[in-house]
Amino acid sequence: MPVESLRVGILCNGTIFQRWQAECIRQVMAVPGVDVVVLVVNLPVRQAGEVPPAAPRTAWQRFRDRHWGTALYRAYRERWNVPDALRMEDLGDDLTNVPRIPCRAEAKGPAQYIAQADLERIRATRPDVLLRFGFNILKGPILELPRHGVWSYHHGDEMKFRGGPPGLWEIMHGDPVTGAILQRLTEKLDAGRVLYKGWFSTVDHSLKETVDTVMMQSSGWAAQVCRAIVSGDAAAAEGVQSATDAPIHKYPRNLDFLLFLRRIFNNKLRFHRSELKQHEEWNFGVLYQPIHTLLEEKPNLNVRWLPAPASTAFRADPFGYLDAEGQLNVLYEKYDRLTGLGEISRIRPKRDNILKRSRTLLNLPTHLSYPYVVEHEGKVYVVPENAAGGGVDIYRLNTDSDAMELVRRILDVPLFDPTVFQHEGRWWLLGSVAPLTNVHLVAYHAPALFGPYTPHALNPIKTDIRSARPAGTPFVHEGQLYRPGQDSSYTYGHRVVIHKVLALTPTSFKEEAFRTLGPIQGSAWNKGVHTISAVGGFTLVDGKRYVHSPEQEKRIRKRKLTRLQNGSA
Repeated sequence: MPVESLRVGILCNGTIFQRWQAECIRQVMAVPGVDVVVLVVNLPVRQAGEVPPAAPRTAWQRFRDRHWGTALYRAYRERWNVPDALRMEDLGDDLTNVPRIPCRAEAKGPAQYIAQADLERIRATRPDVLLRFGFNILKGPILELPRHGVWSYHHGDEMKFRGGPPGLWEIMHGDPVTGAILQRLTEKLDAGRVLYKGWFSTVDHSLKETVDTVMMQSSGWAAQVCRAIVSGDAAAAEGVQSATDAPIHKYPRNLDFLLFLRRIFNNKLRFHRSELKQHEEWNFGVLYQPIHTLLEEKPNLNVRWLPAPASTAFRADPFGYLDAEGQLNVLYEKYDRLTGLGEISRIRPKRDNILKRSRTLLNLPTHLSYPYVVEHEGKVYVVPENAAGGGVDIYRLNTDSDAMELVRRILDVPLFDPTVFQHEGRWWLLGSVAPLTNVHLVAYHAPALFGPYTPHALNPIKTDIRSARPAGTPFVHEGQLYRPGQDSSYTYGHRVVIHKVLALTPTSFKEEAFRTLGPIQGSAWNKGVHTISAVGGFTLVDGKRYVHSPEQEKRIRKRKLTRLQNGSA
């Protein structure tokens, strides 16, 4: 049952917040039913008036107390390469009418405890939740004072990296992903009850970009959990107790940081070299077996690949249907390296690899891909990706299978890899969204194929570069729904993760990884897989290899030159 309101307090150092914190607060305040009822402001001891002010420190004392052992990293983050997410922003105008309780925390070792008198003053405001954007390592009764606990972000996968700083140790250790959690604090550091968890790509040649991505893109999680609670899901505030016993990291010493800078430099050189000289080429093939066989522990992966595409193009995202004669027809993205755009084409592969000529079915001024096929009431419909077109359109394949006719727009939101299917009497539309098109999964539902589609209450329902983006047709086997998702944690389209969907309703979503597929070894296309689709007793699979394309290199050099001329990095 929905609750009337959720009373939120903010533990802070004043009304000036880091940018990602300010964005988080704004999103929380925008949730219908949420009231921000108190700011608990951390005051230094001398401002609390309980300890006489100390004598002015001498220049020698200030010099002696500097953090010289970690000075290089501190200067790098605070002066030379400041992430935008850490720049300061004043929310004084937004929080003008919110009551403030100044208090101080008593230090006991590295932990801080709120004094009893201040606890009572906070309790009087009756907060349901306290968001921690101030103080230090909080322990004691404050953690149990709000009904739904004290919530805090940790920017790192707590199962690997507790402590900090964010992003740095992931780059140092070569971890392709950087995690983050919103947790309900317990007495154990960075090991609370996890309310929301996600993973992002580690940008191994830029600490700034990694930090900005992780902090800004996770800032909306608190609002998501608030929405769930307000809608009546009280369990959303319980979370799952983390079982971590990972080591606690700290700021790097100066020598370690010099090694880090060397790694960043080498990674950046490698990135620019590979961008110019190593280009993706995709192709697809046929598995003559149903898609559910991929759930086996060691499935048969004897893919019959199509011949290599022309040097100026490639084929990807295969979806298909069987015509009246039982002939397999495959729709796919035909990508043109010269224009940098894709179109939707059709081909008829045969067992002997003799192909009928590819036929273009849809060509627009914008990039097209992922021609998802839906067979409904005796007709074949296609829902291609056309994110640059501003929404999701559904087409009908004509009776001669030589053209696609626009039926209608079913969603005014640009989705990447839009995936449409029926589940428990409801039509579902899943896809990923910009700016992180491999990370955020959103869902919409409707009573009929053509809509109207309503957004899921928890959008985005998943934040995970390892498996969020759709990767083909969901399917049911022995009464269980499975969903393929892309794992782009190492490279784009590295492999496919097949999930067991445990819950999919307008207000809930839960899935768990069941099998992984790819890269498929023993063929030329052994560097990645990002689409699997079912066509009766067939399964279509695409694969990736790397080639050098002069056309692609020319386009990239032109793009870089344009950026330099425009004054951008």
